[in-house]
Amino acid sequence: MPTATQYFGVAITNLGPLTTTYTAPSSCLTATTDHIQYAISGSLEYVIGSPKCTADSLGKCIPSGSVLDSMVAEKFGRQSGQGFQHYYSPGVYCPHGWTTAAVLAHGQKTDSVERSGFFTATARGNWSMPEGMRPDDEWLNILEPSETLAYCCPSGWTGVMGGNCKTSIEPFESSKFTNACDEDSPGDDVVTVYTVEGESWTDSKGLLSAMPVTETWPQTTGPFTNPWTQETAVVVARNLPAIPLVFKASDVEAAKNDTKDGKDGDDKDDKNDAASRQPKSLGLVPMAALVVGVLTGAGLLMPW
Repeated sequence: MPTATQYFGVAITNLGPLTTTYTAPSSCLTATTDHIQYAISGSLEYVIGSPKCTADSLGKCIPSGSVLDSMVAEKFGRQSGQGFQHYYSPGVYCPHGWTTAAVLAHGQKTDSVERSGFFTATARGNWSMPEGMRPDDEWLNILEPSETLAYCCPSGWTGVMGGNCKTSIEPFESSKFTNACDEDSPGDDVVTVYTVEGESWTDSKGLLSAMPVTETWPQTTGPFTNPWTQETAVVVARNLPAIPLVFKASDVEAAKNDTKDGKDGDDKDDKNDAASRQPKSLGLVPMAALVVGVLTGAGLLMPW
């Protein structure tokens, strides 16, 4: 697992191993009334509202969900500044019904990077203002050279760069949702910095950094005001955190051996494992036959 416990003020936390297939209650993926966001149709990463100001509990819907709930309550509030980044290590299986959405690792050549899924997305637009740090930049400073990061999302959902999984439920205009949370920020909750961990940041515009906030921000709920001219541009979507797995080649081999010894999984699931879907572009040796599907949660591990 990574040795870093913080980077750029972000607390780095290992929630423990995922070396067997976690199975959540089926309602976690079929519900339509919790973990709701309002997003842009076709671009679910653009969130423009939420029906309430409090976060829904993750509970048993993801591994160590109750622990993550506590961390969100304690550290993700505005008082914590940069917040936290969690992961599971060694992590070699996506939960049942989830699949690999993205993979990230240091390449074999100096300063090279191997990536797939949403980690291949490029920045949209030519912004003249500073932005926050991209998750891939953060992770590349957390991962050890021999480690690989794989994000899991529910099958059929969309994984987005921020480390979330989203699925569209219905157009907002035809839904029963009417309200949205409104939070008044003081306006001085972020600052622009030009160095990170003692080194100059690569973008001359600088980088946004969240500041700890001591005062309470007023929150209210009221009728949702659609900022878009077409009502159908807004959809009701569900959002769950992606599951970040960090592993080494030795972790994968150990899990494969455990599976063989314990005969974990059944034959009908094996067709969905990563071995049958070798990555086309990731040159991670000796993980070349594993990385892209590493974690289908089927019976054997394999790539994303």
